[in-house]
Amino acid sequence: MTRLSPGHPAPDFELEDVHGRTVRLADFLGRQPVVLVFLRGFA
Repeated sequence: MTRLSPGHPAPDFELEDVHGRTVRLADFLGRQPVVLVFLRGFA
């Protein structure tokens, strides 16, 4: 695994959103900054 450095672009990846739709980081290229939130689940 390659370590990221500040100022360098993140590699493309895909995750499912809360509605089960696949979203790719590349879908947001050139838009506002992207913020990722990882939920641990509900207890």
